Amino acid sequence: MTTSTEDNMNSLLKISNLQVSLGTKYKPVKIIRGFDLCLEKGEIVGVLGESGSGKTVSSRMIAGLFEKDESSMDAGEILFKGKNLTMLSEKEMNMIRGREIAYVFQDPTMSLNPYKKVGKQLRDFLDTHDIEYTSESLVNTLKEVGINRPETVLEMFPFQLSGGQNQRIMICQAILGKPDLLIADEPTSSIDAMLRKKILDLLTDINRKYGMAIIFITHDFDVAKYICDKLVIMYGGLMIEQGPLERILSNPMHPYSDELIKCASSLDSGDSRLYSLEGSPLVPSQFRDECPFYNRCAYRIDSCLEGIPKMVDVTGGSTRCPVWAERGKSRV
Repeated sequence: MTTSTEDNMNSLLKISNLQVSLGTKYKPVKIIRGFDLCLEKGEIVGVLGESGSGKTVSSRMIAGLFEKDESSMDAGEILFKGKNLTMLSEKEMNMIRGREIAYVFQDPTMSLNPYKKVGKQLRDFLDTHDIEYTSESLVNTLKEVGINRPETVLEMFPFQLSGGQNQRIMICQAILGKPDLLIADEPTSSIDAMLRKKILDLLTDINRKYGMAIIFITHDFDVAKYICDKLVIMYGGLMIEQGPLERILSNPMHPYSDELIKCASSLDSGDSRLYSLEGSPLVPSQFRDECPFYNRCAYRIDSCLEGIPKMVDVTGGSTRCPVWAERGKSRV
């Protein structure tokens, strides 16, 4: 895939044909086999898929969170504000990570140091990334993310706080530098349903207030529906469909997307018998040069086994299923 100069200038982030292996150089395992993403300033994009689909690996590659000896980029490019992140040194990435690209991890208790007070950790982060701040700005940002009694919380250890409070502190840390891009890796999966909506509303408010683009990693279709402008759906290490949220909900162009929507609709309907997708998702050792959804698909044909399907442009996006794309055109 080629990238025009005009596209690069207009897009905050443009990823083309990303392919990634993890593991040592003697025994690498292909995890990402084809991932594309175009993100505009102020946009919220959901990356959706079952566990093992490659969501987290692709997002961590954007932020450069893998050590050089544990990952290899086999193909593709990651352009951020026109700059190819894959060509930067670790020192150059450190200038971007935390300031221009921020990352919120799934489990805040694993990300925060239990032996350091919250205030010490936030100040260390700011100092490391040369981000100017005052005590007042630090307190105000904690208030902004919904932390009550912030002066007291700054003197507390993470284990003295709830999971929801720790997640808010991680979000506070992420936005202190006013980054252009925030990557949120399943930030609501380890907190209860009552707090989930509050965290989603908080991220939406941050997006609107600062015009901060957000990549939201999730396996929950209902969460994606609540917060995202458009979706990238992954399966078997591949992006299999992408497009505006409303278009995918009303007219999915891949059978896997259609199955996910049916499962989510079944949960929302309150039916006594829930709809479920038969079979199990692939693990990397099962990846083959064929459609990864073949064994679970009701619309499979012999040609689906003749190599990994290429992306096909459809109205408002693209899909990796030419068979379903033809069916979808008749329903538009």
